[in-house]
Amino acid sequence: MRIPIRLVERITDKITKELTEREYIEADNIEKFRENILQIIKYAIQEEKDLEKEAEQLVEQHKHLLEEEDINFRDAVRKVKEKLAEEKNIYLDPEDRMNQVAHKIRKYIEEDDSIEIFVHPNKIRKLVFAILKDLVREEREIDREVRNRIRSYSRKIYEGTTEWKILYNKIYEDILKRKGLI
Repeated sequence: MRIPIRLVERITDKITKELTEREYIEADNIEKFRENILQIIKYAIQEEKDLEKEAEQLVEQHKHLLEEEDINFRDAVRKVKEKLAEEKNIYLDPEDRMNQVAHKIRKYIEEDDSIEIFVHPNKIRKLVFAILKDLVREEREIDREVRNRIRSYSRKIYEGTTEWKILYNKIYEDILKRKGLI
């Protein structure tokens, strides 16, 4: 998930609002509740960033093997990342990942004594998952647009390079601004 913090805050606000306005829950301190939801989502994003970084570092350490076997750096990172994710029980498929995060939010709500629950916890998870799924859909559309714009450049820019990452982030930010998301 390459989700800017402003998008995460917006989705956190939506989750908080939907759960309270639909009267699925009642929190003693709504701001604390919102902050805890925000932290769960931020932690999930950080887990994925750390996973990517660890995979890149491992592949970088064994770069000589890639050259010997003629293996693409990005493909190697993806494979290592998949293996690490499996070991750490982190889902990489965006929809599965959102469901995993929705489960964590549901668990937090069930375990926090300052939150009163008025519906079955699975109904809460389903609502949170639907909201997060919309975020994933939106993020995929933006990612696709960014990649298409990079591909349209007359000069080939290779994914994984510093130039590609800088360009990706710049275009991503521009699209978010254009869509009024930040």
